[in-house]
Amino acid sequence: MKPVWVVLVVCVLSATAVVLAAVWRMAEVGRGPPVTAVSRSAGLTVERILPLSVLTTLKVEVADARVTQLRGYTGSVKAVLVARGDITVGVDLSQARFDRVDEQARTAVLVLPQPTVQSVRLDHEQTKLIGVWPTGLWTVVPGGEDADAAAVNVAYRDAERSVSGAAAHGQLLLHSRAQAERVLRAFFTALGWDVRIRWGT
Repeated sequence: MKPVWVVLVVCVLSATAVVLAAVWRMAEVGRGPPVTAVSRSAGLTVERILPLSVLTTLKVEVADARVTQLRGYTGSVKAVLVARGDITVGVDLSQARFDRVDEQARTAVLVLPQPTVQSVRLDHEQTKLIGVWPTGLWTVVPGGEDADAAAVNVAYRDAERSVSGAAAHGQLLLHSRAQAERVLRAFFTALGWDVRIRWGT
């Protein structure tokens, strides 16, 4: 049976306090009196946001209902599994850089790397085995437990692959980019900076 997975996009803003603290430090430096042309643009530096490491923009919950069946000459066994997992997608701020910083007008361009998948996890606690059903002679022949175990193992293996496959969904990266832009622009705007986000290749 073809696996069916459902992706629920949940915007994650749990890092906002840390982000605000780092961005505040960046803007405060920019407000100081300039000494030279070099020092005026030094207020917005990547080093000041390195403590953030990665800005997590999306957490994706994946649900996949799977039916796995093993067939033999004298029977078969079917296992039904409801798999649940999650995927996090984020932006690596250590790869960011500022471009065209104008401290008089308080404008700048922040160049960010493309979002990447940070983690893919099958939640074994939330993943439920609905049941295992043998058919034919496999219901009565000795050693049927081995076939049941094999079917369950295959079901879990396929579930992990399904969660990993969901991570390749192109819409995740689009949502991640949009969320990162909203969060960062809001912080910079609150601090008096007009920062435009540009995405690298």
